[in-house]
Amino acid sequence: MGKKWILAAAIVLAGISSCRNPVGDYVAWLYRYMPLPDSLQYDRSYWEANVKKTLQVRRRMAWDIPEREFRHFVLPLRVNNEALDDFRTRYADTLCARISGLPLAEAALEINHWCHEQATYEPSDARTGSPEEIMLRGVGRCGEESVLAVAALRAAGIPARQVYTPRWAHTDDNHAWVEVWTGDGWHFMGACEPEPTLDRAWFNSSVSRAMILHTKVYGDYQGEEDVIKKTPCYTEINVIRGYVPARKSTVTVLEDGKAAAGASVSFRIYNYAEFYNVVTYKADEEGRTSLDMGLGDMFVLAWKGNRFGYGVVSGDSLTVELNHTFGEAFVDELTITPPPEQPLPSSATEEMIAANAERLAREDAIRSAHDHVNHAVERFLAEHPGRGEEVLSLLSEKDRADVRYDALVDFLSGTGSGRVELEPLRPYRKAILESEEVSGLRTREDVMDWCRRNITVDDSRNPQRLRTSPAAVWQSRKADSLGFNIFYVGLCRALGIEARYDAVTGRVEQDTPKAFLVPDSDRYFKDYTLTRFSPGGTTLLDYEESGLPEVLAVDPGYYLLTTGRRLADGSVLVRLAFFALEEGERRALSPVVRDAGDRPSVIGTMDVEPLLPQTGRGFFLVAVLGDKDEPSSHARRELEAASTLLETWGRPVVILPADDPVLQSFPEPRTVPVVAICDSFGRIFYLSRGYNTSLAADLGRILPHL
Repeated sequence: MGKKWILAAAIVLAGISSCRNPVGDYVAWLYRYMPLPDSLQYDRSYWEANVKKTLQVRRRMAWDIPEREFRHFVLPLRVNNEALDDFRTRYADTLCARISGLPLAEAALEINHWCHEQATYEPSDARTGSPEEIMLRGVGRCGEESVLAVAALRAAGIPARQVYTPRWAHTDDNHAWVEVWTGDGWHFMGACEPEPTLDRAWFNSSVSRAMILHTKVYGDYQGEEDVIKKTPCYTEINVIRGYVPARKSTVTVLEDGKAAAGASVSFRIYNYAEFYNVVTYKADEEGRTSLDMGLGDMFVLAWKGNRFGYGVVSGDSLTVELNHTFGEAFVDELTITPPPEQPLPSSATEEMIAANAERLAREDAIRSAHDHVNHAVERFLAEHPGRGEEVLSLLSEKDRADVRYDALVDFLSGTGSGRVELEPLRPYRKAILESEEVSGLRTREDVMDWCRRNITVDDSRNPQRLRTSPAAVWQSRKADSLGFNIFYVGLCRALGIEARYDAVTGRVEQDTPKAFLVPDSDRYFKDYTLTRFSPGGTTLLDYEESGLPEVLAVDPGYYLLTTGRRLADGSVLVRLAFFALEEGERRALSPVVRDAGDRPSVIGTMDVEPLLPQTGRGFFLVAVLGDKDEPSSHARRELEAASTLLETWGRPVVILPADDPVLQSFPEPRTVPVVAICDSFGRIFYLSRGYNTSLAADLGRILPHL
């Protein structure tokens, strides 16, 4: 009896001890689910300082936040794949003071106004800056804006998460925004795009056409949302049902008429001329798996061994037969239809919208007055004249805007281009060059052998493929496979040995057997893409849109050439061409895009940001006209002849002079007059240049379909 009492007392005391050290408990929880790169690049004191600040804010603000929401949506620093920084410890007090006394919903809106004072939208490369890097630049793409907004909300103790549509179903591109928990559930808002109310943003119409909306939740989250997948570091959930009607679609995979248990089943959305993989599951014993999705079409690809099949799921169920084999050459055509548009309702009044617009203008002025100069670059150039410019030439414009001084100095050591891939720029070259450990390495083979002997590879703790800096790998001698490849290239360059990471294949450059494709179109990611098939899955050949080589040197194997024509209603006419390439083979690559007939389709893109204040969201007509030249005068007469049709159409019509900068956004040749039908995503559906006697007739043919 006495022993049992002692044991019970010990348990109670352990609980009391735990309660007395909440910082240690929460830090331990973070480490339990921490991705490998975070554990290597930030020491324990960093996590302890941030947890202490988070608990201070919790006591100060006294929000009534349940432990589950606090642990998963306030405590974590990581939002997505950004670099981490000291944002929370530096700005938490400022943000708390700004929202003092406000209820949660109003506080969330106010935090978003603060974020708008710090940054606005600008497209950029795939590297996601940290919150402070975004503030330094004053701009960010939507993924970065939402990183900043979530970081700010969490720093103030408000549960927040970044929500993505990984790809739109009705147009090319994706989008990210923010959800906040306000006591009565989750509500959305555009990051750094404040509106007068929650659940209102420019994408209220677009999101109604989404097929899937997801977010990654730090840790083993046990919530009410549909779980897409569990990983050792995060739980990915699907929040589509919080926005629009959805269905659970079940896919059954058959092989020779029997259930294909264990088959891989990939759900994919057409976007940028590829079928983007949303999630891949294993079929159960009955050959089945399912996914919550919007009320449109989704492409499903299934494979097992060297056999595969595919189909389009448009309802509650789909059966896929594994009736093709790898290596088989054939062509097929599909039509993909997105969900219909049903804009989400908003409670904002016209008065609220007008007042908010005035406030946004004031915030634009505040942001413009901020110092967006990277003084680290100024100091570096001043201290290293001549050589400093050479180093900066190795970096992208975005890197130059937020690179640290110590990283710039480190570039003075070693050779080669600045960044290997998208890893954080941290100093490591000087330490390597001063080490006798690698001083005898002379070739790439020497370096690879040294790396294999000295670097432990662990691929179990980085499901998000976060990047590890070579500095952290050098210090810890640990990495995942991606970090290993980045470090190998960085080590080679530091030693003066040429090496390259191949972003298309995801491997370091190797002398492997090749096959060759000669494309006759440079519209990669616009009209077509290439995907390599293997029994282990598929790999998209990720060529840069602006840098497609004249000859594609690819691995021999089995490929899918996907082409698509996006129609004005968002649907896509898809053509699939499967073919095999043998080692040493050279062949022409001629993408065939299906004919849309009279149906309006996307024929190009332009920058519409300057026009949005006049056009709003949706379709519009823009005309760039000269003064007295005959082609422009004729275009005016044609537009007047179509005036009744345009009034019936009911969309904005914008007339601009020939010297308006918008003209430079159109594809060449830019011959005035230019008359185009576009939408707020920048898609061009009709484009007339110069003298056109059929303009009114063209509009009569196209506008009824828009």
